[in-house]
Amino acid sequence: MASLKDFKKTFVEHSEAQQMGLKLRAILMDFFEDLEETIHGGKKVKLTLYSRNGPNNVLCGIQQSANDTCMLYVHHIESINHERLKFSGKGKHAKRIKFESVADILEDDINWLLKQVNENAPY
Repeated sequence: MASLKDFKKTFVEHSEAQQMGLKLRAILMDFFEDLEETIHGGKKVKLTLYSRNGPNNVLCGIQQSANDTCMLYVHHIESINHERLKFSGKGKHAKRIKFESVADILEDDINWLLKQVNENAPY
């Protein structure tokens, strides 16, 4: 499990993106039991992945994006029908949702999304 200090280092210090990342991380930690957190990438591309029952069983990820935004990546979901959560871009292994402010991150919405991930994950 990565430390909170290491997680914070994946973001620009005291940025809005870091605050969004911290909020998303807290929601993930509360939702999933036995979640494993690993940080990948070098100085430019830092991605925190969350898995269960081994590092290859990825459920989701968090990453700082351009212009002080934050991305939540989810695996095991092809599409969603939600009034506030929308996928941005097309990913091969994961779909991403871009957040532009902490206020955009509503715990009930994220929990709804994580429930879909949890139900679809084979592990």
